[in-house]
Formats: sequence, C-alpha cells, structure tokens
Amino acid sequence: MLGNGRKTIGVILCDVSSHYQEQVCHTITSYAQAAGYNITYFTFYTCYGVDTRNGRGEANIIHLVPYEKLDALIFCHDTIVNPGALEKVWEYVNTRCQCPVVTLRHDSGKYPCVLINQKHMIEQIVYHFTDEHHKKRLAFMSGPFDHPDSIERLEDYKCALENRGISYDETLVFEGDFWKDKAKEAAEYFTMELEEMPDAVICANDYMATSLSNELIAKGFLVPDDIAISGFDDIWEASITMPPITTVSVPIEEMTRTALKIIEKMWNGEEVDRVRYLDAEVKIRNSCGCQTFNMQTMLAKRVRQEREHQSILELIQTNTYMFVDLSDLDKLDGIENYVRLLDYSDNHVRNFFICLGEGKGVQYPKYRSASVGFAKKSKAVGAVMNRKPIKTEVFDTDNLLPQEAKEEGPMIYYFFPLHNNQYSFGYFAISYEGVYSANKTFQNWLAILGNALDTIRIKQKNHGLLQELSNLYIHDALTGLYNRRGFESISEDYYTKAQKEKKGFVIIAIDMDNLKIVNDRFGHMNGDLALKTIGSAMEAAAGRNDACARVGGDEYNVVGIDYEEKDAEEFMIKFQNYLDDFNDSSDLPYLVRASVGYFLLKAGEQASLEDCVNAADAQLYEHKREKKERKLDSVLRLPEE
Repeated sequence: MLGNGRKTIGVILCDVSSHYQEQVCHTITSYAQAAGYNITYFTFYTCYGVDTRNGRGEANIIHLVPYEKLDALIFCHDTIVNPGALEKVWEYVNTRCQCPVVTLRHDSGKYPCVLINQKHMIEQIVYHFTDEHHKKRLAFMSGPFDHPDSIERLEDYKCALENRGISYDETLVFEGDFWKDKAKEAAEYFTMELEEMPDAVICANDYMATSLSNELIAKGFLVPDDIAISGFDDIWEASITMPPITTVSVPIEEMTRTALKIIEKMWNGEEVDRVRYLDAEVKIRNSCGCQTFNMQTMLAKRVRQEREHQSILELIQTNTYMFVDLSDLDKLDGIENYVRLLDYSDNHVRNFFICLGEGKGVQYPKYRSASVGFAKKSKAVGAVMNRKPIKTEVFDTDNLLPQEAKEEGPMIYYFFPLHNNQYSFGYFAISYEGVYSANKTFQNWLAILGNALDTIRIKQKNHGLLQELSNLYIHDALTGLYNRRGFESISEDYYTKAQKEKKGFVIIAIDMDNLKIVNDRFGHMNGDLALKTIGSAMEAAAGRNDACARVGGDEYNVVGIDYEEKDAEEFMIKFQNYLDDFNDSSDLPYLVRASVGYFLLKAGEQASLEDCVNAADAQLYEHKREKKERKLDSVLRLPEE
C-alpha cells in the first residue's frame, strides 16, 4: 500500500489526543520508523456524542479503511464508545481482512490480543488505604455502570471491602463518566449530601480522580488530609496535579510493542499465543497520604505543563484566525494557505492533504453525502509535502493518498473525517515529524474546516442561484435570448464602447410575420415553435460578439459592434437562408417568415442610441409594408409550396 513497497499497518482508534491513545500512537510510530513500516491511523473524536449527527459524521472514517489492502491491523477496541461503529468495524474485519489482526485491551475470542492483567488492582488500592492509612469509610467513583471496566472495578472494590470486614454501602458509590464532567457533582455528593463524608474516594480512572481532587480543593477541603483520593491508568496529568494522584499504571508501551511483535511473527508464519497478559502495577503518590513528593520532578513536569498550556493558547488563537480567514472564502483554490498549519515551524507538521470526494460540478467541494462511506475518487484540493504546497491529480480513494505523496521511506499518516454534522465531504490526511500526534485543539481545527467546507458549498450554491435569477431577469424564457431589459442594458454598453473606440455600431430589428395567424389556426405550441425558430435563425446569422434579444411578443433586435455595410448585409442573407432551409425541410402547415430592418452608425458618426433604434424600426416597417403590398407576407403553406 501507499505505493512505496513497504508493509502497511492500519490502526483504528478514537480520541487520538487522549493520554492512552497518544502513548499507543507514539510507540507504534517509533517502532515503525525503526523497522521501516508504513502506518495508517484511522481516527475520530467522540466529544460531541456518538448518537448525534456529528457523531455519525465522525464515525464515517471506519468506512475509509482499506481492509483488503492492509498488511496488518491493530484495533484499539476499548477507545471506541460508538456501538454502531464497533459493530461495523468487526463486520469489516471478519469479512474483508486477509491480514493479521491484533486487538489491544479486548479479547474478541477470535483474534490475537494483548490484555492488561488489571483485575484485583482496585483491591490493592483498597488494601493500601485500609492497611497503610487505616481508612474505614471508602467511597467509589465509578465510570458508567454498564461499562465493562466499571463493572470489573466495582466488583474488585466490593471484594476488597469484604476481605477487610467492611460492609458495602451502595450510597458510597457514585456513577461518573470516565471524564471530568461529573467531578463537581461528585464533590457535592460526597461532602454535602451524604450523612457522613467518606475519608477516601477510589476513582475508576485518573480523569475523574484529578478533576474530583481539584473540585474538593476548590471547596476548601484538603487532599489527602480531609479526603484521600486514588485513580486508575496513570495518565500524565495524574503525576502533575497537586497532590499527585496514587493510581494504577498500565504498561502501554510494552503492550503496544508486544502487539507489533505478534504481527511480525504472524508475517513470518510463526505460531502466536492468542492471548497475552501484561501486569499493571500500583503507583503510590501523595493523594493517598504517602509522602513521595519530589520537588525537582514536579518542577520539571510543571514546566512541561506550562509550555503545553501556552502552546494550546496559541493554537486556540490560530484556530480563531483560521475561522475568520475561511469565512471570507467562496472557493477552495489555495486553501492550504488559509488553514494555518504552516504558521509555526515547530508545530511538527510535515505533510498534509485535504482530500475531497469527486462529484458533479466544477468547483470543490463537489461531493457531500449523508450516506456511509466516501466517494470512489478523491482530489487533494490542498496538498503540502515537506511544508511546501504541491499540485496533485485525482486518485482512487482506496489508495488513501494521491500518487504525488509517495515517499521512499516509511509513510506514517493520520486520517480524520471531514464533515459537517452527518454530511461527509472527504477526509484529512496528515503526517508529522518524529513521533508526534494530534494536539489537544485538533478536533476544533477539524470542525472549523468542516464547517468552512459547508459554508463554501452554500456560497457556491447561492452564487449559482443568483446567476440563474440574473439570467431569468435579463433573458427570455422561451428563446433563451436577452429580453427587453437585457437588451436595453447590453445595447447601452455596446453603444458606449463603439463611440469610445470609434467603431461601427449596428441595430438590427426583426419582426415575425403574422404570428397571430399561426397561433389562431395551429395553436400556441406552433406559435412558440415559430418564435424559437426566429431566435435560432438570429443566432446562426450573428457574429461571435453580437447580442440577440426578443424584446416583445414577435419583436426581436440584434446589436453589434465593429460593423460595416457588408457585415450587416451578410447577417440578412444568413438569417433568411436559415429560415428558407427550415421551411424547405419542414412539413408544418405554415411557413416561418420575418421582416427585417437595420441601421448602421458608421465609425465617427454621431447619433443617439434611441435614434439608432428608431431608424432600424423604421426600415423594418418599410420592409414589412413592401412585403404586404407585394403579398409576400403570408405564412400559410400553399399546396405547391
């Protein structure tokens, strides 16, 4: 895949900027760069919910994965909380994958997996609180009650209490969300709503533990003096909060490298254990009451945190500028200059491609669909290689990248959906320097770009509608020629130009003969046909820059510039020849005939536009009078005709 002859490992995971996923990606990238593999990360975000229109648009990325073409697939099952997306991935893996598949932290019962032996780790935390710190009233902050990790960790909590002779009290269990949103409510519950405040809270993950600790401190409580806290997962934030959180550490790097080594063994045809277990361990810090504080380590981490915080503030500002810039765009030409990914030399971005689906129309975005999947062909409307814009050609979407993106070395790309709510436009591919992955504000950046694509699409649609309305305003609906309003405007322009450039200016007046007879005897459909035939004859006779108009029911005008007498006479001949040919080949019971007159204002002569029009009309009426006197104006087809 990717055209460079190297093996390609696909990785499916969600919320790539979260601590666990970030560590998984950094380990895979580092390993692949050393081993010479391509990596394609297929990732999306769930912060806006999974059962929303936006959630459907995000989860569409799983349909981009070229399951049949990958040389291996790593599936981070437990990072995806969208049930529909999970079900669909497993369907595709089971029916389309022909390559080794390894899952992390989930046993599918079919594919090799690397699991963390974290059972009883909550028990060890409980025992540490009871045995080392003599805590008796232990509360538990769970994740969602129906989540597998919540169920397992709550059972461990109950078992540990029983083993220490402490009665289980369900009022001491609070249902959290594995995130930070329930922390304030939990702090209120534990300190104000319970009859007796707990002396320790065991949290089912670190996000809840760190945010609960902060909320308790904000309410005036001391951690761990008034309430001790513990977490689970050992995210980076847990080690830098004050106080640092006692937690359970998961060996993410070892787990990820183990998965990659399993893949290599399967490539070599070696037997592998279907399930590999790695042990978690308790990390004792200050939030439980132990004194493990190291000032130098804390200062180093605080410096890093401050730098990251400053970087995020700068990125938020950059995203704001990007939003303002994109709001002015009405087409996508040069969009790579507006997305601001190249604003800073130290933002790790190396290559990126804004890949939009091919569809109908001239300007991108051509494709917008609420259906699952992506267009069969795509175009990188914004393409950057080594931080410099390049031009690319249309490519097959299942190749993921345009041919121009091919590199000899390992190619490591993250693929994100580009959408507005449930409507997909395509996807975004980005490659970073080193082992970097998406920053904390990247979801916002993608949302801004998706919204901008939809805004540009709406602008283009509105522009088309305005053009259509403008055409209707100045064009005749029956013939497609200019109407009187259009003729008055364009004849004024032509007249002014001819006077300024001292060129000949012509007005040709045309009147269909006896339209009323055709309408009365043969119906208005035939009358309309005759009128359209006159228009066609005019267009056939007109020069490239002439303007033709139907200015009344059976009245027409032509305006032209740079005319001489011979040009006007040539128009008359071509016009009449067209009608003669039509009448000769027609089996209609009537003839299409017209009277014609013109006025030529020669270069350097002076006359008003109104005088020119009146002079052409006068010649037309003279021609009509002559035909009537000679009885040449009949439109009825005689037997011999």
